[in-house]
Amino acid sequence: MKIFNEKQLEKANFILNSPYSKLSDLSSEEIKNLAIVWCYYSGKIEGNTYSYVETDVLLREGISSVKKFDDAKMLKNLYNAFISVVKAIRKEDIKIPLRQSTVLAVHSIITKDLLNDKDRGILRKLPVKITGTNYVPPGDEFEISEMFNRIFTSQTDCTNPLEQAVYLHCNIARLQPFIDGNKRNSRLVESIVMMNANIIPVYSAKDEDILNYRKGILHFYETGDYSQYANYFLDRQLSRLQDVSPKQSIPPKSKGKKLKITVAHPCASSIV
Repeated sequence: MKIFNEKQLEKANFILNSPYSKLSDLSSEEIKNLAIVWCYYSGKIEGNTYSYVETDVLLREGISSVKKFDDAKMLKNLYNAFISVVKAIRKEDIKIPLRQSTVLAVHSIITKDLLNDKDRGILRKLPVKITGTNYVPPGDEFEISEMFNRIFTSQTDCTNPLEQAVYLHCNIARLQPFIDGNKRNSRLVESIVMMNANIIPVYSAKDEDILNYRKGILHFYETGDYSQYANYFLDRQLSRLQDVSPKQSIPPKSKGKKLKITVAHPCASSIV
């Protein structure tokens, strides 16, 4: 299955081959830092009101801000799910299976105390709408189940793990298989694919990146075209490598300029 064009494949191969992409090279403290910024990123996309500093204090020290319970619970659930996945992959040296049951289990974890138990890890039987787009996901429960199964049958055609990550993220989010928590679920599935391949997953604390994420996924909802989200996904990884790698050349971003990279720390991030 072809998700990336030639230029995107060049970027993907660079990311896969960079020593600064490797999850296995992160220390325990760097893993915790990664988990916190990833949770902040995933939560902020959903409109979570916690700042990065508040997220950091909540997840490190358990001190919640004077904000709604759901925001704190969303971040804690994301953190618990993310850390569980990392521990399984790194300490137990296993790959998380990419199948329907995994996605159902992930959804149940990230929606704990946020949805009724009857809706956690269960494909929806009611129609849903998505804010900000005219796209309407399938509403028939049998169609939802069939398309959900088809996504996992087709994803095995992706031989490049970064293409597989984009494919699963975009298609799970577009189907909206659950009553709520769909994009959070799809971002964690995307990250599982990457961590299975020993690649640090996509994250950011920058408003511009979060806006570009939203634009890319809404474009996919409406057109079925991966290109805009794929550009965001790959360029975000290249930007991270630019921040953390010794000086080297990387493939040009979408506008075509060659970038040079400086600095050296595998999990550095500008988060203020």
